Amino acid sequence: MAPHKGASLEPALKGFHLGKGASAWKMSVSVDQEMDYAELVLSVGEITLGEKNRKSMKDPQLRRREAQNISQAVCTLLNSGGGVVKALIKNSNYSLITDGIGLENSFCDILPFPPKYLDYMQNKDYFLIFVRPWIRDIFGQRVLALKTNFYVRNLSSSLELKSADAVWHLKVMKDFQLKSCSRQSLPGKLDSDELHEILATFFKKEELTYKETFSFTKSKLAEVKMASKKKIKENILEILPKTVSTFANTDGGYLFIGLDGNEQEIIGFEAERSDLEHLESEIEKAGAVCSYVCALRVERFCCAVFAAEPESWHVEDSCVKRFTTEEWVNLQMDAPPVVSRKVTCSPEVLCMELFSEHERYKQLLRTELSSLHQGTLVIIKIWTLSLGLQEKQTVILDVLHISQDSLLTLHSFVRGYEELEGDSTVLRELGAKLKNYCKRTALTIKQMLVNLGGYTGKTGIAIKITYLGHRAVSLYDSDSIISYPRKYYLTTKTLEKTLAEVLGTVYQ
Repeated sequence: MAPHKGASLEPALKGFHLGKGASAWKMSVSVDQEMDYAELVLSVGEITLGEKNRKSMKDPQLRRREAQNISQAVCTLLNSGGGVVKALIKNSNYSLITDGIGLENSFCDILPFPPKYLDYMQNKDYFLIFVRPWIRDIFGQRVLALKTNFYVRNLSSSLELKSADAVWHLKVMKDFQLKSCSRQSLPGKLDSDELHEILATFFKKEELTYKETFSFTKSKLAEVKMASKKKIKENILEILPKTVSTFANTDGGYLFIGLDGNEQEIIGFEAERSDLEHLESEIEKAGAVCSYVCALRVERFCCAVFAAEPESWHVEDSCVKRFTTEEWVNLQMDAPPVVSRKVTCSPEVLCMELFSEHERYKQLLRTELSSLHQGTLVIIKIWTLSLGLQEKQTVILDVLHISQDSLLTLHSFVRGYEELEGDSTVLRELGAKLKNYCKRTALTIKQMLVNLGGYTGKTGIAIKITYLGHRAVSLYDSDSIISYPRKYYLTTKTLEKTLAEVLGTVYQ
């Protein structure tokens, strides 16, 4: 039997999966929009933290589920341009400094060197993980996975490839696919014609004798398994996706269920006819049959075969979504995007346009901007609509301020109205409404830095909203509310250059 559904040979490598798309555990990761960080924030609920505390947990399933949720959130943010994982600390009197974390092994399963990408902070009752955007590595990985569910045969065992190895294997398959669309031209010819003949002969037998011996064992071409008497259908359906992926991605092979590999005897398994129908293998009874052997022949396949969809996620439309197999493969194969945005106007021209439209705010704007004398200013108001955001008519100007040893700061200057002067309640409500607009703008800028500019440094961003009436009034300043790990306060010339390329006009 050879896999055949949903696959065709095309210049772009295809991939499909055989198992269920749902994850083995129920996820409890969601996008948090309440925090003041202009970041993708994922909430994972309550977590027990600390080396000793986690080891002493009485419920091992809960301990494993907590670690899996944290790992999923980290993986999601790595694939989504970075962000913050937010966990409510479950155990009282916890201290990050004295108790540690207790989840380091989970992070090592995702990343080759976690400190390069992860920083940790405790903020009262919350534990925060700051996740740096994933950098495409030498293997060409654009997205990561907790499990690839992509198997190959390694001598006599099935081996699930890690993300880097899976990407390398996919690229090799694509190279051979481009050379020829013939399955026979793919690498990996049968290394033992004699063994193949023995297996093929055994596979073609219509009847087997109980306790009869057979003359082969587990190998690169054969998998031999016994089947438990209980839940035979479920057991076989659990074995099939992994085994089919293994042989289809290597040199093909045979799966025999109901053979004793240790004694090399035919044992078989008992099964109801309904079970066999569910396995899509109708077996006719003949004579005094006491049990069955399930035999499956898998051919080398032209495309990538996954046992299930990769355990890999991203954030889309404010929801955590799992990549489909095709999406995951296409992302790994596609070339990274190239920055094409150009600066189309000089600072002087832009300044004249802004001030001619808002003449009455000219002096206030000059005063506020001159206070940002150290560092670099990037004017982004002109790009508000091109960022895919709805322009706020009350916002006169959005400016990014870059200064060494400071957070990247988005300044939004708001048009003032005489009737609002002195009404602190109305101004406070206006600041709350504009905060969400500014958070979306700042987050979009950070994502553009990653997706268009290829910038993957550790960069925090603060928001300041200033109301321009008869005088300048601060409506909101996240810098007084949030804090980042120390490394996020460092800015570089690389960041300035990338911002200019992606966003446009720069004032020095």
